[in-house]
Amino acid sequence: MIDGYPGVDLIALARAALLLGPVGGTMLLLILLPPTPRQATAALLGGLWQLPALLVLNMAAQGFDWWRFQPDAIAVLGFPVDLWIGWSILWGPMAVILSRRVPPVLMIITFVAVDIVSMPLLEPLVVLGRSWLVGEAAGILFCLLPCLVLARLTETDSKPVVRTCFHGLGWGGYMLLVLPACVLAWEGRDYIAVLESASALRWIGALTIGLPCLLIGWAAAHEFALVGRGTPVPYDPPKRVVTSGPYASIANPMQITSALVMASLAILTGSTATWAIPVTFLIFDGIFAAWYNRTHIALAMPEDWAEYRAAVRDWVPRGRPYIARTATLHFPDSGQDSRLLAWLMRHAAEGLVIETAPVRPTLARHRLRYVSSDADLNATGTAALGRALEHLGGISALAGWVLRLPGINQLAELASLLLPVRRIVMMIAQVAR
Repeated sequence: MIDGYPGVDLIALARAALLLGPVGGTMLLLILLPPTPRQATAALLGGLWQLPALLVLNMAAQGFDWWRFQPDAIAVLGFPVDLWIGWSILWGPMAVILSRRVPPVLMIITFVAVDIVSMPLLEPLVVLGRSWLVGEAAGILFCLLPCLVLARLTETDSKPVVRTCFHGLGWGGYMLLVLPACVLAWEGRDYIAVLESASALRWIGALTIGLPCLLIGWAAAHEFALVGRGTPVPYDPPKRVVTSGPYASIANPMQITSALVMASLAILTGSTATWAIPVTFLIFDGIFAAWYNRTHIALAMPEDWAEYRAAVRDWVPRGRPYIARTATLHFPDSGQDSRLLAWLMRHAAEGLVIETAPVRPTLARHRLRYVSSDADLNATGTAALGRALEHLGGISALAGWVLRLPGINQLAELASLLLPVRRIVMMIAQVAR
C-alpha cells in the first residue's frame, strides 16, 4: 500500500510500469524513428532472442542466488510473465531501435546504471543476493550484447552463417525450453522437475527422435546461410533457391524436424497438453509456409523454384537425393586408402567424379577438394568429404551434413590430423556402404 492511498498497491504499480514502460517506449521510438524493413526485422529478432535468453538467465540467477522474484501464480520457472515480457521488450526491440542513434557502449553503460539504481528499490518484488551484480554482468554478456550484435548483422545483411547460428540457438531455446515450460506452467507443473523425474525409457525415446532431428534442422539452416546467403527467418530469407544439403531430399526439412523435436519433448514430459505444441506448429507453419512460398519465393525466382518443386516435395522425402549439379572430388593419392575411397565414391555416387593425383609431400596433400558446377558448394578438407557423401543419400548424406556443421567440421579437421589416414578412410567407407 501507499501511505495516504490505501487502495493502491505499490508492487502492482511497479509491475505495470515494468511491462507498459518498455511497450510504450518502443511504440514511441517506432513513431519517432520509423524503421526500414531490415531494421524492423532486426528489432523483432532482438525481442525473440531475449525471451529464451532471459529465461535461462533467470534460471541461473536462482541457481547461483543472484536474485529471485516474489512468488507469483502467473510465472514460468519462477519468472513472472509480465516482467519477463517487459524485460524482453526493453532489452530487445527498444534497445535495438535506440542503438541506431546511441552508441551501443554508451547504451549498455546506461542500462547497467539504471539497473544498479532501480533493482534494490524493487524489493520485495525482486530479492537480490549478495552477488547479484555478477548476474547483471552475465545478462549483459549473454542476453543484451548478442541481441545487439544480431541486430546489427541483420540490418547490414552481413555474415549470414553467424546470423543463422544465432537463429539456431534462439529457435532451439523456444523448442527445448520456452514452449514446453509455458505449457507445463499452465498445467501447474515445473518443467525442470518434470525432466528430472522422467524415466530412462522416456529419455531414450526422446533422444532417439529429437537428437537426429536437431542435427538435420541445423544442417538445413546452415545450408540456407552458406549457399543461400540468408537465414530461415521469413523476413531475412535466402537470396536463391537452395537445393543442396537436406533440401536435396525434402523441401521442408526444418518444419518436419522442428515438429518431431517438439513431439519428442511431449513424449519426454508425458504431458497431453504439450502435444498441442507440434500440432499447432504444423498447422500454422503449413499454412504460412505455403502462403509465403507462393507469394514470395515463387514470384522472386519462378524458374528455379518451379524446377526444384517439380523434383522435391514437402513432407515426403525422395528415395535418392536431387542433385542439380555435377562435381569433382579431388582426392590426393596417398596409396591404397585413397584408391579404396575413390573406387567406392565413383561407383556409389551419382553426379560425382573422383580424381586422384600424386602431389608433393606437404600438408596440403591430405586436403580433399570438392569442386562443383555450382560454385557456392565448393569445399575443402572434411567439408569436401561431407559434400561428396551428400550424393549418396540416406545415412551417408546425414553423415555428410553433420560433418559440415560449424564446430563439428572444425573438430573433424583436427581429428583428421591426429588419426591415421587409413583408419579415417575405413571409417568413411563403412558409413558410405
